[in-house]
Amino acid sequence: MKHDLENSVGELTRLAELGQIFARHGLKNLGSLLGFMPVSENEPDTEDLRPASVVALLRDVGPVGIKLGQLLATRSDLFTQPWISAFGTLHDQVEPLPFDKIEPVIVSAWGSDWEREFAAFKRNPIASASIAQTYVATLLDGSETIVKIRRPGMASRIEADMRLLTRLAGLAERRSSDIARYRPVEFLQTFAKNLAREMDLAAEARACERIGGYLEMLGVKTPAIHWELTGLTINVQEALGGKPASRHPATDPAGNAQFAKRYADAVLRMILLNGEFHGDPHPGNVFWMEGNQVGFIDFGSVGFLSGARRQEIVRLIFAIANEQIDKVADLLLDWAGNPLVDRAQLVMDLDELIAEFSGTALAGIEFAAIFDRVFGLLRDYRLVLPPDLAILLRTLLTAEGFVRSLAPDYNIAEETKPIVMQLFAERFSIGAARDHLAKVRSGLLDFSASLPELIENVTSVARSGTIQVSIDPASLNHLTREGHRSTPVKGPVVGALIVSAALLADQSLLLAGIVLACAGLALIPRWN
Repeated sequence: MKHDLENSVGELTRLAELGQIFARHGLKNLGSLLGFMPVSENEPDTEDLRPASVVALLRDVGPVGIKLGQLLATRSDLFTQPWISAFGTLHDQVEPLPFDKIEPVIVSAWGSDWEREFAAFKRNPIASASIAQTYVATLLDGSETIVKIRRPGMASRIEADMRLLTRLAGLAERRSSDIARYRPVEFLQTFAKNLAREMDLAAEARACERIGGYLEMLGVKTPAIHWELTGLTINVQEALGGKPASRHPATDPAGNAQFAKRYADAVLRMILLNGEFHGDPHPGNVFWMEGNQVGFIDFGSVGFLSGARRQEIVRLIFAIANEQIDKVADLLLDWAGNPLVDRAQLVMDLDELIAEFSGTALAGIEFAAIFDRVFGLLRDYRLVLPPDLAILLRTLLTAEGFVRSLAPDYNIAEETKPIVMQLFAERFSIGAARDHLAKVRSGLLDFSASLPELIENVTSVARSGTIQVSIDPASLNHLTREGHRSTPVKGPVVGALIVSAALLADQSLLLAGIVLACAGLALIPRWN
């Protein structure tokens, strides 16, 4: 009870602070739209908001505002280019805290004698962001490391701001159906999860290891984690060789092309095949290592694509390739929560858009050009993408921009062909077929729970490969009555065959297929 009261008092204080920030930037009407400020007649209407004013406001809000603006910079499905450019100016770089303000975090994690763990620890940070500061240190065995330390008091402040923003978003959704259409509460809840993950420096380290295990198979390097020194507020990781790609002199065209290919291949395979991927692979988070090898650092931002979502992407690609415009529209509407729109007009606009690119060779297509057109269409119909797809698109656009800066003639879209084909192959592989049959089998076994005789027959089939069918005499008499003489006795037989096929799938797909074929033949009517 006391904790709830403290939260309420803290939120009221923070609400008053936000009111002052909104007023300072001349955005009282935006505050009133969110439900915590009265409407002012002298303020510009929210339709007349200027990107520069909103960006200045977000900067003054603090870490949550900066992180939120950076995320909004990826949402071209919501904002036009002037807004995207303005949000893109919100860099997460702040004045570093003096070391004596950071050291209590170290002492809390490692104890007062923490310096014994290191041969050297440079007390001037090499980077300072809103959540953490980064230092260089040498372990006793001579290993060079990067030490990332969370700024004190940051967790409670961010949690309070996110709690308050989510409540305001819920209030705004209830006040305005137009706002509700954009699902701000869902957006902020996803944002809060990602931000909480970014504040947990051990979670970042775990993501680095998980994704790094996949990237290692591609010849891509990620830092090793020193787990004995890593926890919630600090992580210690290997210092990669080479230098950030943002500082590498791109003077070797052949080397640039080789590095670009390896980088693009890694990004695309992480997304489409691994399903968990680096969410912000900009040049500062990419290391250019000896022999044009690629390395990734900073896994604070991670994207996830579930198996179901990847299959939806496969279906979308199939639908576009086959110019099945209705299916493309259905999938986009499903992603947007099936809002009321002029579906017929949407199909016509999609048809025109797909026709525009259908005659173009893949090597001549730029992701940025396609996305620009698609995002414009989404904005016209106010269709909002799910958060996981927004992170995916940000990652793709970041990757394409970086690749083109290195090798202007290199086309990332062409690179997707073998990866997409592998994704298709996985979808239609024997393993996928087996998984599908396993689901069918599970459902049929549930259905068969009340049929002991059928289950007994199925068990016999699984053991012996032969089928015995028992039919209740009363049922047989009923079937052979006047009016039923021409009806084939197929229901129990077909049921047994289908369930048998599902059970046999684990042992022999060929045998399962033969049994299913028999079930199909049993359903074909006999003509006299």
